Amino acid sequence: MTALLAPAGTTEMAFAAIDEGADVIYVGPLGWSRRPYESEMTDDEIKTVIDYAGARGKQVRVVFNTFPSPFEMDGFLEKARRFDAWGVSGFIVTDPGAIALFRRMFPHLVLHVSIGSGVTNAWDAQFYRALGADVIILPYRWGEEEIVETRAASDIGLEVFLFETVQTGKICPGKCIMSSYLKFRDWQEVEGKDYFYGSANRGAKECYRVCQTKWDFGAADEPPTPLKLRRDARLMLEQLPRFVDLGVECFKLSGRERPTAMIRDLVRFYRKVLDGIESGEARDMALHADELATLQARWISEKRKRVDTLMTRADGLRSDAPWTASA
Repeated sequence: MTALLAPAGTTEMAFAAIDEGADVIYVGPLGWSRRPYESEMTDDEIKTVIDYAGARGKQVRVVFNTFPSPFEMDGFLEKARRFDAWGVSGFIVTDPGAIALFRRMFPHLVLHVSIGSGVTNAWDAQFYRALGADVIILPYRWGEEEIVETRAASDIGLEVFLFETVQTGKICPGKCIMSSYLKFRDWQEVEGKDYFYGSANRGAKECYRVCQTKWDFGAADEPPTPLKLRRDARLMLEQLPRFVDLGVECFKLSGRERPTAMIRDLVRFYRKVLDGIESGEARDMALHADELATLQARWISEKRKRVDTLMTRADGLRSDAPWTASA
């Protein structure tokens, strides 16, 4: 059975994703999941979501995709134990040491390797499987060949994003520190980390999507050339039947910071598509092309709005930042 994994940046989004057919949703605790606080949840909100999902036979993964320092480990593990006691089904983790530690502490939970780990080749699957991970998220630039290689390298479960990009390259989410050159953000008191300034990789508010904004590139005495480091991603469709056949076990939607209506409609769409593939009744993806085109236009529009918001926020913070590199 192929699972549909959906984001939940708010309780409203969590309920909508579950009601529309997501098998699993993922939530981020305040200060631990590389997102601004408006897309993360308090512990009480996470408990509410766990209870709601459990009552409907669905699962919740908690995202711990930051790199905790030695000074944060007590709080880190305290939260993990709390969520386990409340009935969470697993964790999405970036730090290799944390994956190994969680495997020993929570042998009954599902451990995902986060995209923040920066997987770059099929043999990384062997490494993370040896640490105790159950599922590994593959980079969204990978195709059939890389999936086959990863499956040959390890028996770890395979998770794939439900979007793709036509641009190749090795810009690795999670191993990028570009946002830190704009601003080292401080924690909020509610996050319990008010003693530290840090980057998104340490949970300090957010990645500013530096790679997705527009840049002017060129020598000082030449007209600048506009460019982007990454192109807008496209929602995936045509590859889905083949990916299912190759053994992909989990398809993931990203977008905790997106509008709830956008995530609701995407979950509804992909639930229908995946059910049709698995039943064998609707494996012709052309049947869904028009509906996907409408969703794609909305997806790109919301994505660009979000990038503009983040870069505007970063520009507004630079003047009073205690540790900020000049542009």
